[in-house]
Amino acid sequence: MTAPAPVEPPIPFVTVTNWVRAANLCGIDIGRIFEEEGVDTSNLHPETAVILRETMQRVMQRCVDETRAMGRGQHFPLVLGETFAFEYMSDIETFITTSPTLREAARSLEWIPPLLNPYMQISLAEHGREARMSVAFNHPEGSPDNTWHFTEGVFASLLKFTRMLLGGQQLFGRITLQHAPHQHQAVCEAFFQVPISYSEPVSAMWFDRALLDLPLRGGFPLLHEQAAQRVVQQVAQRAEQLQQDASALEHAGNLVHQIERALAQKPRLLGLGLEALAEELHLHARTLQRRLRDMGDSHSAILGRVRYGLARQWLQDPALPIEDISDRLGFSDRRSFTQAFTRWSGVTPSQYRRSPGP
Repeated sequence: MTAPAPVEPPIPFVTVTNWVRAANLCGIDIGRIFEEEGVDTSNLHPETAVILRETMQRVMQRCVDETRAMGRGQHFPLVLGETFAFEYMSDIETFITTSPTLREAARSLEWIPPLLNPYMQISLAEHGREARMSVAFNHPEGSPDNTWHFTEGVFASLLKFTRMLLGGQQLFGRITLQHAPHQHQAVCEAFFQVPISYSEPVSAMWFDRALLDLPLRGGFPLLHEQAAQRVVQQVAQRAEQLQQDASALEHAGNLVHQIERALAQKPRLLGLGLEALAEELHLHARTLQRRLRDMGDSHSAILGRVRYGLARQWLQDPALPIEDISDRLGFSDRRSFTQAFTRWSGVTPSQYRRSPGP
C-alpha cells in the first residue's frame, strides 16, 4: 500500500472578510463557493480561520470565472486587491502609514507573507535608476499558471497603499508579469494605467528609485517604532506557531493516517459512516470528503484497508468467533464480511484462520 503524500499545514485565512467584501462587489455568492470547495464555514473568523493552499487556489479560480460570467467587466483579483484592508493586522497598517519614507515602509514587505501566506514572497530591489517590488510564490507546485490571480491581487493592493502614502500620486511606471496575456488584459491595463508586459522573467512593479527616499507627510517616528516592535513580536509568534503545527503534523501523520488511527482505535466508527468519522476528526463531512478526494483517496478505500488489517489481526485469535469479528468491523452480517475478506485476500476468513502463519 502506497502511503499518501503528506498534508501541507494550512495557511492563515486572515483575509477572509476581504474575500467576502470583494465577492459582494462582484455580485457572486462566495458562501456557496466556500461550501462547494470544502472550506469549513463554521470557523471563518479572520483571527482563527485557516485554509489549505490548494483550496484557496480553487476558490480564487471559481471567483475569477464567476465574476467574468457576471458580465460586468470586473476582474476578481483586482477587486480583491483594491478592497484589501488590514482589519486584523492593524499594527502593519500603522507601521506603513507612519513611515517617513517608502524605503522604510518597504520593511513591511518581509512581514506580510508570514502573517498572510508563508509561500508568498514580496521583495524590494534596486536596479540602476529603477526600483521594483516583486512577488513570487515559493512552492514546488507554484507556477505563473496557477498563481497569476494572486500576483495581480497583490499588485492591486500595492497600488492602493502606495497611492495612499504619496497623497494620490502614481508610484509605478511599468509592470512586468511572468504569466501570459489573458482575457482580462484590457481590464488590468485600464486599472493600473501603466504599460504592462507579459511572459517576463519576474513579476514586478517598477518605479523611479529616487522615490524610495522621498519624505512622506505621514511620518510619525514614535508610533512607527512602536508598531514595528509589535509586528516583529507577531511574526515571531507566528513562526513559533508554525513550528508547533509542523510538529503536530509530524506526530499525528497526515489526514489519512489520522483517519486510519481513529478507526483502528475506535472500531465502532467502522460501521457509523462518514458523518461520525468527520465528527471524530472535528471536520465537516463534506470537508473531509473533499480533502480525501484531493489526495486521491476516499472514505470507503480507507475503511477497506483498516477493516482488512483488523480482520487479519483478530482472525489470529482462535477464541474470537468470526461472527463477532464481522460485527466489530461494522458489517451487517457474516456473509457480507466473508465476501469482503475474500475480495481482499483471495480466501475466506475461515480459510485464512486455518492457514499456517497468517
